[in-house]
Amino acid sequence: MDANTTKRIAAEQDDDLELQDEDFEDEDMSEEDLEGFLAEAIEMDADESDEPRRIDVATFRDCGVLTMNRGLVLTIGDDEFQITIVRSR
Repeated sequence: MDANTTKRIAAEQDDDLELQDEDFEDEDMSEEDLEGFLAEAIEMDADESDEPRRIDVATFRDCGVLTMNRGLVLTIGDDEFQITIVRSR
């Protein structure tokens, strides 16, 4: 592959990434979307961590938390935290 072809392919890939970013910016994120995003991010971080602590993530709904808000119950070892998600705008 010559240098011009490599540059063209790289430019096309950059254009595709910019279009994906623009699409993401135009989409509104719901509380449910953020709940899933945060749960996935926490689980990924826990999987990559070298610490031996047990980390569990569940939604308020899955845990039966009596609230109309979306949120997560985060259990780290013997400690439990509730993270409430409230859209401000």
